[in-house]
Formats: sequence, structure tokens, C-alpha cells
Amino acid sequence: MYKKRKLAILIALLTGTAAAHGQTDLNSIEARLAALEKRLQDAETRASTAESRAASAEQKVQQLTQQQQTQATTQQVARRTTQLEEKAERPGGFEFHGYARSGVIMNDSAASTKSGAYMTPAGETGGAIGRLGNQADTYVEMNLEHKQTLDNGATTRFKVMVADGQTTYNDWTASSSDLNLRQAFVELGNLPTFEGPFKGSTLWAGKRFDRDNFDIHWIDSDVVFLAGTGGGIYDVKWNDSLRSNFSLYGRNFGDIADSSNSVQNYIVSMNNFAGPVQMMVSGMRAKDNDDRQDANGNLVKGDAANTGVHALLGLPQ
Repeated sequence: MYKKRKLAILIALLTGTAAAHGQTDLNSIEARLAALEKRLQDAETRASTAESRAASAEQKVQQLTQQQQTQATTQQVARRTTQLEEKAERPGGFEFHGYARSGVIMNDSAASTKSGAYMTPAGETGGAIGRLGNQADTYVEMNLEHKQTLDNGATTRFKVMVADGQTTYNDWTASSSDLNLRQAFVELGNLPTFEGPFKGSTLWAGKRFDRDNFDIHWIDSDVVFLAGTGGGIYDVKWNDSLRSNFSLYGRNFGDIADSSNSVQNYIVSMNNFAGPVQMMVSGMRAKDNDDRQDANGNLVKGDAANTGVHALLGLPQ
């Protein structure tokens, strides 16, 4: 009897232990499943967050790309606008300049009389009274020129000057007209290939009055007057205060009204400016100058020189 009871208790214990162990395994599996589900949810959450971040990053990249494109377009438009504004501000186009005078002078007998800046007795000794109102002629100058600044910064200039002078008071003067082409030249400046002392210099060629001539126009006095046909270069800068001009001019050496005068004078000039000081040296050559004749066929000067040097030191400014 005792053995049967002991066996029953043992069986009950084994059965309870197996049930408890099964319950423990089931709880463990459920816990593991719950943990896996949580991990899966966390992974899905992280994936969703990553997708959101990727979408946001892609959107930012697109915005940045669009901003860069917009900025590049804006910069191109700004550069083009600046170029157009600079081009609009560049001096250029056609210009017209002119000078004219016309006057009538008579003496106290209502007859014509001599006129000019030196018409008084003092004029014989250099005492001028001036030109204004004292010239009984008609004179006109017309200047047409075109200036342009190229895209590389170089400048061009073309100028033509026509002049005519009349001493008659008539309105029809074709038969006595002295219409002249006094200037016709071109300039090319600020060449980008010029460097050193030649940077900013200006080349020229043609018929012209020299740019740095000096006169007292009120009394019709030319202190420095280079004119003729040739070529040269302006503004060769050796330093901040010293610059030079070099030129070659050809013209008749003598009376310009004498069309038969064939004696050519060639002038090579070096014009230097150091601050306000000007020092100019010119070498001249006129072959057969000693055989030059005046309008009446008379020998002007039998011992005239064929070569010479002219120098000037002044303060023109």
C-alpha cells in the first residue's frame, strides 16, 4: 500500500514537472517571438526613417542643383549686363566738330581795309590786338570723326578735317574756293599685346596736326606746330612721370601756297614730357633746299641748309 502511494506521488511529481517545463518553453517562445516582432518593427521604423531621410536628402540635392543652376544663370546674366553696361559707357560713335568765322571790316571812308590780329602800328613789332572781330574773311573747319572701343579694350579713331577760306564777301565763291583736306588719319590705341612702356600707347598714321601742338589761338600764333603726312606713336611711358612721343612727318619745306614747290622736308621728332617740363628734339632733312624758289621763280636762299636740328625746352602746362 505504501509503495503504491509512493509511486502515485512520484508520477504526480513527474507530471507536474513536465507541465511546468512545457509552460516555460511556451513562454520562452512567445517572448522570443515578441522580441523578434519588436526588432522587426524597429527595423521597419529605421527603414522608414532612412527612406524619409533619403527622400529629404534627394529633395535637398534637387533644390541645391536648382539653386546652383539659377545662380549660374544669374551670374551669366549679371556678367552680360555688366558687359553691356560697360560697352554702353565706352566713348564711341560719330562726332562732329566745327569752327567758323565770318566778318566785314571797313575803314572810315566805307572802303575795305586790312585786318588781322596785328593790324595796328604796334603789330609790326609783335604787338597783337587779337583776332576777335578783326578778321575780314570767311573761314570754316569741319571735323568728322568716329571713335570705337573694341571688346578687347583696344580703341580706334578715324578723323577727317576739311577747311576753306575766302576773302571775298560774295555768296558764290566756287571759282576762288580754297577747299582743302587738312587732316585724314587713323589711330589705334590700348592694344592688349602692348606691354611695358608701350602699354596704353597710341599708334597713328595719315595726314594730321600733331596732337601736342601748342598755339595761342587768340593771336594766331603757333608756338609748336607739327603737321604733315606720316606716322608715329604717342604716350610711351617710361615711368609714372616721364612719357615720350615719336613721329615722322613729311611736307613741303617752304611756301605751302606754291604748288610747284617740290622740296620735301622730312621731320623726325622725339617729344618728351617729364611732369610739366617738355623737351622736344627734331631732326630735319630737305634735299635741294638750297635750290628752292619762290612763287615768282626767284631763288629763296642759295646757301640754305639741307639738314638741321630743332630743340625746344618749355613749360607748356
